[in-house]
Amino acid sequence: MRYIAIFLMALQNIFFSAYGSVPVERNSYAAGSSFLNDLTFLVGFKGGINFSAVTPTQRFSVLQPINGVGAADVEKDYAPFYRNPGYQYGFIGMLRISRAMSLSIEPTFSSYSYKYSNSSTWYDASDPSDRIEIATDFKNKLKYFEIPLVLRYEIGKGQIRPYLAAGFSYGMLTGASANIKSNTVQYVDDTAIAREDEESAGDVSGNYINLRFATFPGVGLFIDLSFMTLFAEAEYYISLHNVVDESARYSNQQSVGGAYNVPDNLKFDNMVINVGVLFNINRKEQGGGQGGGKGSAVACPIFKRNR
Repeated sequence: MRYIAIFLMALQNIFFSAYGSVPVERNSYAAGSSFLNDLTFLVGFKGGINFSAVTPTQRFSVLQPINGVGAADVEKDYAPFYRNPGYQYGFIGMLRISRAMSLSIEPTFSSYSYKYSNSSTWYDASDPSDRIEIATDFKNKLKYFEIPLVLRYEIGKGQIRPYLAAGFSYGMLTGASANIKSNTVQYVDDTAIAREDEESAGDVSGNYINLRFATFPGVGLFIDLSFMTLFAEAEYYISLHNVVDESARYSNQQSVGGAYNVPDNLKFDNMVINVGVLFNINRKEQGGGQGGGKGSAVACPIFKRNR
């Protein structure tokens, strides 16, 4: 037993002697710690409003216009972007990779809307002055879970710093609904007789594809406070494809049969305005406190020698 105890004591002395003479490993740890101290990690949240700019790239209709006198106008009239408000809110994880450059991932819940209207006229074959005019207003709401990846470049070094932004967004459709209001007027010998207005609502998720890809430029402003950073920004989302599911265009009978409506192929862009707040999660200690300053190393021995 005495020899075993001597052997163990000798092994322990060799281990501590070796541990204390490996400066390469300790310097390597210090270098890694310095690199991490050069980076700034921020987390926060954002929210705001958006406006959708919708452009039909190809038009479709259940009803076809009749050539000649009294032709029916069946084209959709899309509302301008300022009449298509929506909202979004989400979270931010940001990595500041240099003094002026940052990269962030921002999971976001977004709700977009767009409106359009159309009208149709049904004529009495024997007397064109007898007719029925139907004017219909449509309001569509699309909801997405989106994951934007945003690169920002800051201009200046002050407390208030403008920045330029660019990014890419991957979105997944979480729901879509439509609200339809119809106004019907019957004319007998050109005398108008108002009929009862109709309103309906329903799920139209099947009219749209499940994924959405977009790219965007943006501008914004950072305001540094002692314990957080405020920001405001505006971005313009440019859809990279048609958002309507062409294979299911005529499958929604509530829309097709009830309102004589099918979706056009759409270029669906959005002006997005956000405000938000960011918090540093690895703010450096002022005055270079222990283990806090740039280039500092923290020794973490596995064993502690008993005195």
